[in-house]
Amino acid sequence: MDKLEAIFCSNNKNATGRFIEAALLTLLNEEASHGYGLMESLENLGFDKDSVNSSIIYRNLRNMENRELITSTWQESTQGPKKRIYEITSFGQEALAHWIELLNNRRNRLTAIINYYDETKKR
Repeated sequence: MDKLEAIFCSNNKNATGRFIEAALLTLLNEEASHGYGLMESLENLGFDKDSVNSSIIYRNLRNMENRELITSTWQESTQGPKKRIYEITSFGQEALAHWIELLNNRRNRLTAIINYYDETKKR
């Protein structure tokens, strides 16, 4: 790890973990899904499948269920074993709205920093 990586903890595994909950809630807000389906869908939200392994996903799902953001039920499958299907709760939708507000605020701050840098760099 070089000096900059050490300062900013910039490896994707650390940075990615912070936003998994928001991403999972976003996906579950669209439709109920099983863990593997959620893992595949995370790629649509910019997550690299090499940086997010199944244990991270399932640990977050269990934690979110314990906090009543989501619920799960077992569903029979015509192919293979039963699958646990996850669904967002109304409390989870409230938490998602909070996440989106937080992310919008963060985006605005980041944009301001980048714009300021771009403007002062030209001087």
